[in-house]
Amino acid sequence: MAKRNMNYFGCLKGEKLNELSAEQRLKHFKTKKLFVTTRVLNLPSNTPINLLDANNFKVRLESSKELLDTYYKFLIHTYQEYINNVFINFFHQFNNQIIGLKKKEAKMVGRVLYVSIINNKTSPNFDFVHMVENANGIPKLENTPKLELYYVKRDALKQRAINEHPNGLDEFLLGNSNHFDLKIKDDVAIFKEIIQFEGELKIILALNDEYQFEKNKTFQSPTIDNTNIEKPNLSVNSKAFKNKIPTEEEMDAYLMKHVFSENK
Repeated sequence: MAKRNMNYFGCLKGEKLNELSAEQRLKHFKTKKLFVTTRVLNLPSNTPINLLDANNFKVRLESSKELLDTYYKFLIHTYQEYINNVFINFFHQFNNQIIGLKKKEAKMVGRVLYVSIINNKTSPNFDFVHMVENANGIPKLENTPKLELYYVKRDALKQRAINEHPNGLDEFLLGNSNHFDLKIKDDVAIFKEIIQFEGELKIILALNDEYQFEKNKTFQSPTIDNTNIEKPNLSVNSKAFKNKIPTEEEMDAYLMKHVFSENK
């Protein structure tokens, strides 16, 4: 089966999308196979439902998975410098805090910050759990690793990027890269959230790779086409990382209580 062309940037170049009504725009996107028809089950409360009855389903148009993925990769590509600055700003401070510490001590510092990030407002605000049994049939409840929840949230961000700033998708399809200039990233809330989310994701992936806090079986960073892309000028002066990193005094107190006391 032939692979679909997923180079969506500029695929509607020259068309006058701004002259279309919202309904006409969706129909046009469907014709171009950018949006697809999906059927959503309408679940009534406390009432048996007949899955064979078409009236129990709502039909709606949604962007295709390929378009969602490609547009999100474009946004990451466009704002990569700012995503990287979130990462750099964090590790510039973190590396200064673990100077002279042993691996175990540095891991304790890393864990404090890892937990701080995965519990902040940018992180997934939901949990998945499942029941397992050991060889003796004793039940145990396990939480899904936080890193896997980031994968779920990223999928939600892909859809929100279109829902919360539909004009951005139009400009992407028209091939207008100027729309995504430096100013709009501060004006469009979902773009700011994506930058912070992806920067913090890079941080926790790096911390987890170094210190093995959680098993990470499913998460993969998006593949970004770096062809003909100039490397951004990265700066440690960026204040993009919004979480408060503990002061040296706070970390010293933490280490004395939780690490060095155990070595006595």
